[in-house]
Amino acid sequence: MTAESGAEVEQMESTNEWRPSALDAAEHAAIERPGCVVSYWLTGPAEAPLVTLSHAALTDHTFFSRMVPSLASRFRVLTWDIRGHGRSRPLRGALSIPEAADDLVAILDLLEVERAAMVGQSMGSYVAQELTFRHPERASALVVIGGTCITADPGPLGRALLAAAIPIARVWPFESLKRASVKASAEEQSSREYLRRTFDELTKHEYLKILDGVAASIHPKAGYATPVPTQLIVGELDGTGDIRQSMAAWAEREREVEYHVVGGAGHCANLDRPDEVNRLVLAFLERHLLRPREAAPGASTDGAETDE
Repeated sequence: MTAESGAEVEQMESTNEWRPSALDAAEHAAIERPGCVVSYWLTGPAEAPLVTLSHAALTDHTFFSRMVPSLASRFRVLTWDIRGHGRSRPLRGALSIPEAADDLVAILDLLEVERAAMVGQSMGSYVAQELTFRHPERASALVVIGGTCITADPGPLGRALLAAAIPIARVWPFESLKRASVKASAEEQSSREYLRRTFDELTKHEYLKILDGVAASIHPKAGYATPVPTQLIVGELDGTGDIRQSMAAWAEREREVEYHVVGGAGHCANLDRPDEVNRLVLAFLERHLLRPREAAPGASTDGAETDE
């Protein structure tokens, strides 16, 4: 394991763009895993409950740079580069969501952390869900941002979309594919600029390997219900596949989950509307991970609400 610290996010002028954050002071470490070396970062009070942030496909740990500061005053926060992304490259062999979940378990074991909250966006939510499915005793809560339920049957439309995505991507000219992916993933220009920078770090071979792993992540399990407190967040304008419909169906199926639709946000709701998403996630984690006397002054301790 190695450790270091350093700035990861460049400062930009607009108030809605990337700027230095709690990531600047995060301690970097790495762990040897089958197929790659996995990098991760820690910040926040060492004695606080741990929250893990798993990023979207084709990005890296900086995807959560605008969420970390809001969480790090209350929680220990772990960001990481999922295998095949960022500083967890190169990846030998295929990308597997179950193997990525095992990577996160290995990090928790190394840190001697029994349980942690799992927060993920899109592909990162599949890693968080897979860990919760395979190791429910290691998850204290689950937050899914813009992600389908990996244990639900996607239905004819979902199966058709999954089956068609990879063959289309293989023949699509790479620059055009990246432009289309960026446009479909966010509404705000600053969000799209960030995504384009991270997408540009990957070769087409890496890009397709990641998409292959995401497409293989769905494994329906009839009767399964998420065993930990769960929050679902989706952008009002999320047009990626059938994610909006899938998340609404999830909330209907498991009525105890907390479900929010974020107005004006696209697929990457935490990029397009960071303040709103940060508020929702922080309040949820405070309710479920902190004793009432530890919650921030004025924090809500009542039940879940649905924003529609």
